Amino acid sequence: MNTKVTPLTWQTDVKNKVKSKSIGNDFIMFDDFSDIQVFAYPFKLDMLIFLVCEKGSARGTVAMQPYNLSAPFAVIVRPNQVMHYEYISPDFSGRCLIMSENFAVEFLPNIDKQMLFASAIQENPYAQLEAEDLKFVRHYFTILEKFVEMTDSPYRLEMVKHLTMVFYYWARPHFQVSPEAVKQPRQALLAEQFITLVHENYHSERDTAFYAEKLFLTPKYLSQAIKSATGKSASGWIDDYVILEARALLKSTNMTIQQISDALNFPSQSFFGKYFKRIAGVSPREYRRG
Repeated sequence: MNTKVTPLTWQTDVKNKVKSKSIGNDFIMFDDFSDIQVFAYPFKLDMLIFLVCEKGSARGTVAMQPYNLSAPFAVIVRPNQVMHYEYISPDFSGRCLIMSENFAVEFLPNIDKQMLFASAIQENPYAQLEAEDLKFVRHYFTILEKFVEMTDSPYRLEMVKHLTMVFYYWARPHFQVSPEAVKQPRQALLAEQFITLVHENYHSERDTAFYAEKLFLTPKYLSQAIKSATGKSASGWIDDYVILEARALLKSTNMTIQQISDALNFPSQSFFGKYFKRIAGVSPREYRRG
């Protein structure tokens, strides 16, 4: 009998612990980070987060993309991405929007073609901001807060959706890659193509040969090129994606180890356990208990 998978969410935690404005669990905005825990392990979210840091610094990863940033900066976390906070400074302050996946899909028609799910966000989930950007963010939050507080208005949700759309169109250029950055050496472009393929297929494909065939290369050449471009082997990238997902599922869902093994396409729970322990240093069960 399959058990319903319960992903980690912040909606209830945020609404219970910090002063926030919200429309149900679909839209939450807050600027109080005093009681938001920093998770010591990777976790998977079922929501969309847009965070603007006005003061302080933070370090971690979003979808395997590392960041080590000081204010002012912005971070976008898409639904079902793995996030890992490693450090947030004691003086950290900013503004945050949390939106359910359904809300995000509704307010952005053709969402796959929009900024949030564009390749630029996949490669660059964060962006440095300027002082003028912070002025806009503060002004925007002031207006948005007034709309969210209009509980008697039958158009409250629609107003918030459209205002949110405006905000993301404003944010779009901050996350786009400049034309100069696109001009990369061949190995760097190959590494980018490889990592994109890994991101799309790591749930089911862990063999370097699969990715080499997709890129019309020999496994040996692919491994050498990826090692040269990134400092990490092709198999190392694949293992990192798989283990990060496994760690997130072990800590942030109620899935059984067998269900996680199946979700990651391992032939058996035993095989998954050996694979996990070889890379993580502990068994899945020990990691979940830790």
